[in-house]
Amino acid sequence: METQTQNLFLLEDNPLSSNRIVAFLENRFKNSLRISIFDNSETLLNKVDANTAIAILDYDLKGEKADVLVLEIKKINPKTEVIILSSDEDIGIAIDAFRNGAKSFIIKGEQSKRELFLVIYKILNYPVKILTERFGINKILAIFVSYFIIIGIVVYIGMRLLNY
Repeated sequence: METQTQNLFLLEDNPLSSNRIVAFLENRFKNSLRISIFDNSETLLNKVDANTAIAILDYDLKGEKADVLVLEIKKINPKTEVIILSSDEDIGIAIDAFRNGAKSFIIKGEQSKRELFLVIYKILNYPVKILTERFGINKILAIFVSYFIIIGIVVYIGMRLLNY
């Protein structure tokens, strides 16, 4: 099954950081993401539309705060998943970001790339999201179908292991 390319917007004012993030994501997700880089929120907000799947925001961007930008992005497209990257470990900042609709708040450091990968992977591959968006199935039905498929796989593997 061919995966659909998703738009990912990266708001980062440090070119070195943005290049590293883009290289990392392109290496991991190949053709699943169409990545655009922005160095200011105004330009990013002008580009956000119904096709924007993911936005990654640097928390402290030249005096602008990402938790406020989350609200603006969600006004334009409530389905856009927003991930915030921050070097600040203040829990209050993270709480504000989540209250405003952020999907994830990642502290920059050794594990940040791994965490970013896991969050994006879940966004792109979440079975219910796939069933609802690609096939137009009702969310409750999509949950039922997902569980049915998982249970079917487990039963099949169990039967193969027991030689039935």
